[in-house]
Amino acid sequence: MSLNSILNTATSGLQSNQTALRVTSNNIANVNTQGYHRRAVDFGPQVTAGKLHGVQIDEVRRIADDFLAREATSSTGALGKADVLASYFKRVQDLVGSLNGGSSLDSRISGAMTALTQLSVDPASLARRSSALSAVTSAMSSISAMAANVQTLRQDANAQLTTDVSSVNGLLAKIYELNTKVKIAVGGGDTSTALLDQRDMAVADLSKYLDIRTFDQSDGRVFVALGDGTSLINDLSSELRYVSPTAVASSTSFPSLNLQRTNPEGGTDAGPPTALEGRIRSGEIRGLIDLRDKALPDLAEQLGALASSITEQLNAVHNDSSAVPPPASLNGRNTGLSAGDALNFSGRATVAVVDSQGKLVQRLDLDLSTLSTVADLVNAINAGLGGTATASFSNGALSIAAAGAGNGVAMMQDPATPASRGGRGLSQFFGLNDLVSGASPSSFATGVAAADAHGFTPGGTAQFVLRGADGAVIRNFSMTVGGATVADVVTDLNTAAAGTATFALDANGNLSMTPSGAYAGARLEVTNDTTARGTTGVGLSQFFGLGTAMRQNQAAGLSVRSDIAANGSKLALAQLDLSASTVVGDRVLGISDNRGAVRLAQIANAAVSISNVGGLAGGQMSISDYTALIMSKQSDALNTAASESVFRQDVHEEAVSRRTAVEGVNLDEELSNMMIFQQAYNASARLISVVQQMYDTLLNAV
Repeated sequence: MSLNSILNTATSGLQSNQTALRVTSNNIANVNTQGYHRRAVDFGPQVTAGKLHGVQIDEVRRIADDFLAREATSSTGALGKADVLASYFKRVQDLVGSLNGGSSLDSRISGAMTALTQLSVDPASLARRSSALSAVTSAMSSISAMAANVQTLRQDANAQLTTDVSSVNGLLAKIYELNTKVKIAVGGGDTSTALLDQRDMAVADLSKYLDIRTFDQSDGRVFVALGDGTSLINDLSSELRYVSPTAVASSTSFPSLNLQRTNPEGGTDAGPPTALEGRIRSGEIRGLIDLRDKALPDLAEQLGALASSITEQLNAVHNDSSAVPPPASLNGRNTGLSAGDALNFSGRATVAVVDSQGKLVQRLDLDLSTLSTVADLVNAINAGLGGTATASFSNGALSIAAAGAGNGVAMMQDPATPASRGGRGLSQFFGLNDLVSGASPSSFATGVAAADAHGFTPGGTAQFVLRGADGAVIRNFSMTVGGATVADVVTDLNTAAAGTATFALDANGNLSMTPSGAYAGARLEVTNDTTARGTTGVGLSQFFGLGTAMRQNQAAGLSVRSDIAANGSKLALAQLDLSASTVVGDRVLGISDNRGAVRLAQIANAAVSISNVGGLAGGQMSISDYTALIMSKQSDALNTAASESVFRQDVHEEAVSRRTAVEGVNLDEELSNMMIFQQAYNASARLISVVQQMYDTLLNAV
């Protein structure tokens, strides 16, 4: 080997080890840099014309483990979803209170029931009346406050979702831009460019919000897709588009979260948008959608069912009782009925006019099964009371007013054959003496039959959205009022739903919607309703309680009737004392009568029928039992979410730890490499020095 060959070999060793030292120093300098991947130097022979002429750097490799990277990305998405669920369920738990909390939902309702029980001991006591009204008001307002706070939580989840959409769009744009730069760098031979680290960090940040997969390309780019294969970044970029409502209420129907592919070069859209709610499987956005469209509406519906049950029981007793002295008039609420509508009542009820001393002025025993229409009922009352009281019916509301100073009106169900329409008595159905009211009717048992005239103005339309449990829109459809009967309305709804759901009318006049098997758990939302029943102004969705909002609103705006809240003596705790032998002038109401109060006290343990709503099984149970079920379900949800969050955190930390062990910088290893490269560098330098000495010796010899 010539001296020149030896010199070339030493020079190549000097240069190669100098590069290796620079790479090692860079590794050490970035030991604490987040997202940095260590670089490794691959040496190879330097061959010229088939002859070995030294050593060279074949490649400066960026250490990356594809499997561990995928695991870390997957675990980040799962952790993002688990954390957001745990955070919101903690807030829900704070809302409903712990199972043994003094301000819990159960405590408020139990307090009201206890106060009603104490009231039955001495119904004439104004102090006990005031205490009972205060406890009932507190319980009902607590339910309404919880219902309102649930909607606030939905708004918070939606606001966070909107922020996340903006963050995702920024990351998608960044990854696409880095892809372009990486492609140029790799094309120029820089396979370990720092741009790769920046892009990996952007991908890791993106995985917090969405479940993503990455696909490395030969030109250095990385394509990104959702877990189901929906492409986010390839040759084109994409962005999420979401028009957030300014405010969120139970009636809010959220627009779809869409993915729009775009061409960044021209800033134009490429193809139609794709709805994402049903495609996202994990990540913070998945958790927020599940909260906004499933978990929180479930709780709102459960509170609605609870409020409906309490309200119905309180009003059933109060409508079958009377204050002493009785009120001068009983004024009902808007039922949505018209005077010509079928009455559809069975059984019997009594209307009595009573003076200020509790003595009977006039009585009317009604056999409601003999009356055909609402107008017939009004006429029968007017004729039967002979001017001592007057009944009127306007805009869906029935009113009965006594004539004569000091006289009042009281009503009572027949003990043997009580009046019933849709499972409610005469006074309760029309809301003549309700104790509690709310933003939505407490019952949607309309009492209409399939053959009845539907009463809606022809041409009115109602628009609906059937939304799946994952938040995806299954179907948008609308129904235009036509036909003549309630059966026609049901048929039109089923036709419009086109097999995605089935509408059916039961014997009590409840119109229910059942999703088809493929869409179990889907909810019906009403986006617009221009229908109206006669002059009442009551639309189709309000009359039948269609849509999840009407059920949720049963817990909204609950309050004790204002005149009773202001004056406890107007609380109806007595009952008419009538028999076949009772005649005008007999005392039929007494201030010490506690029969109404006893029935109010019995509400706490009475078994009532509660529907399956919000993923919670109903059935025959007491209010206390159903309240405990609601609280237990929320407690279980929190415990499950918290446990899942801890588990996902452990998995994520393990995946990141293993990835860091492979891809990250190990100081001991780098220092060891530095010593090796320094020694090799020194050896090459020494070899150059020896060659120089040999050249000097040869020159001196000549």
